[in-house]
Amino acid sequence: MILGAFGDSFIYGSDLYDCCHQFTWGDQPSDMHSHLTWPALIAQSLNSTYVCHALPGVGNRQILNSLLDNIGNYDFYIISWSWIDRYDYLNTTTDLWQTVRPSLDQEHIDEFYYKYLHSELGDKQRTLGIIYQAICLLESHNCRYLMTYTDPLMLDTEWHCPPGVNLLQNKIKSKLSTLDGLTFLEWAKLNNFPISDKWHPLEQAHEKAAEYWLPTVKTLLNTYAKEDYLHAFK
Repeated sequence: MILGAFGDSFIYGSDLYDCCHQFTWGDQPSDMHSHLTWPALIAQSLNSTYVCHALPGVGNRQILNSLLDNIGNYDFYIISWSWIDRYDYLNTTTDLWQTVRPSLDQEHIDEFYYKYLHSELGDKQRTLGIIYQAICLLESHNCRYLMTYTDPLMLDTEWHCPPGVNLLQNKIKSKLSTLDGLTFLEWAKLNNFPISDKWHPLEQAHEKAAEYWLPTVKTLLNTYAKEDYLHAFK
């Protein structure tokens, strides 16, 4: 079995030990991403091959793009959506993806974007549409997946929530997994797990999250296996 993971630094494993050091696994150097994240630990528990497509600092459009390129390639998918105020675009000079984030200064692109183009309503609508598209494509290809998110703002209904946004919220929220109703970062803070100064939960939080979500992944795999078996004999 092959497990594919998609997301940003929380799935890449920024600030975890094997990302911060030139750590070696067996006889070969590890990939640049961490093997200590909760998706990687779940893959290890299932004796699965682990492929990580996550990258630090990316937004949800890049996560979707990476997922679309890999629909049907893996036996199980783990997707963690990023902060909704990140904006991904293709650089017309390099044809490479770039991300505008509130903390960056990329030749004043970020300053212009957040001053003139950015809005919470736009963030919500774009993010919800991206997630809905991902769910539709995963399910239309019978892909098995666990999907979670970092930014609870996208599900907020008090502000900037016209009927169209609320419609999308209702379409996706039952497909999103949480840790006792919390995001990974919220849950790590609540349980007083160590967190880096860049807001990345560290090894203990990933270990506990893997323990928490492993039964869910096993259930999803077994459920699909039963459905596939029954379908074969219809």
